[in-house]
Amino acid sequence: MTNAQPIRVRVRFAKDGDLRFTGHLDLQRLFERALRRSGLPLRYSQGFNPKVRLNLASALPLGFSSEAELLDFWLDEALETAEIQQRLSAALPADIQIRQVEFVPNQLPSLQSSLRTSEYRVSFKPAVETRVIKEKLSQLLLQDNIPFTRRAKTVDLRQLLLSACWRETSAGDELVLEMKSTPEASGRPDELLNLLGLEPGTYQVCRTALIFSADKVEIIDG
Repeated sequence: MTNAQPIRVRVRFAKDGDLRFTGHLDLQRLFERALRRSGLPLRYSQGFNPKVRLNLASALPLGFSSEAELLDFWLDEALETAEIQQRLSAALPADIQIRQVEFVPNQLPSLQSSLRTSEYRVSFKPAVETRVIKEKLSQLLLQDNIPFTRRAKTVDLRQLLLSACWRETSAGDELVLEMKSTPEASGRPDELLNLLGLEPGTYQVCRTALIFSADKVEIIDG
């Protein structure tokens, strides 16, 4: 029997390897199939063609990896979070790693509507002179506006870029960016890097955090 109140499950996962080149809709279909294979007591949508209820946080640009993707789905029955993680992990390809499973209140808004910013880590190939990139970025950030043409529309990256800083690592300097990420406007690191004269093959971008308007939620014991 279906419970009156479904159980909302939030999954934090990493995405890497060949799946960096999987688009948002294909990723959603991948999770739908994996959830069906998992044997979990899933909550389905109503109607003639019921589908698994799931909600991904934000589309990740092709070629980006991530350590912080989020997915919500709903169950009809309560299970231990460890069992949920084990079943789902077994049904997913190796390039997706489940990092955390938790229960969250049903009354929270959708992931997409409450997302506010995304954080990214940009690492560079050895041939890139980061000293030159630092100088170019410093000059760019002095501008009041940073126009970029996106699908025949001009956006102002200066308004979408919230912070930019450099971090030294054993593998070389990395650029850490925080960019606006809302349903109305979203910043993309590759657009900023394009304005710095960098080709896509000279760097790698990893999303390291998603920040929401209601990030601190009570975790229901499970």
